[in-house]
Amino acid sequence: MQKILGIAVVAAVLALPSAASAQGATPMPLAKAVVSNEVAARTLFKYQINAQTARAIVDACVDFARTQPNGPGNYAIFIVAPNGDIIDAHVMDGVVPIGVETGLMKAKTALYARSPSRAVAERFPTVEGRLIRTDLGRETGLSYYFVPGGVPIVLENQLIGAIGIGGGNMDEPCAYHALTKVLGIQPPPPTAKP
Repeated sequence: MQKILGIAVVAAVLALPSAASAQGATPMPLAKAVVSNEVAARTLFKYQINAQTARAIVDACVDFARTQPNGPGNYAIFIVAPNGDIIDAHVMDGVVPIGVETGLMKAKTALYARSPSRAVAERFPTVEGRLIRTDLGRETGLSYYFVPGGVPIVLENQLIGAIGIGGGNMDEPCAYHALTKVLGIQPPPPTAKP
């Protein structure tokens, strides 16, 4: 009887969500998604996505790519901290170099603009509007890249990082799928203007 009870307890613990999984339709609590208090005491920066959550998001993107219609897709996936440092990244087989570069540029655009890279592209739809902004932020490692696929990672009104995906044909849907799967409810992607 004691052995059966022990097995039941182990099974119940294994069924609990990990720190990097969302709880149904409820967003992941901010405290589970950011670095620990011990890390924050050392780095003096608390609201940064932790490595475990970043890896879970990357893995969810890879799963999305493997199961997408007319797939599999291939993506370069970057999760960056609010200061632009790469927390996690993965380049799937078959991504060409420009796809890797644009994935990181999209993540940095989402950080710089505090909005999805699609919204940035829609905000500046003309060549003239984009040209005067192409070098903004470049000196600090941030810049605008006017293509969908970069999304800020926000929980409880705190920017904790950004995701950027390049190289595929469904970059933005991949990002939103992964964020929703790992973090729970996310703001909807911006709708395309007619």
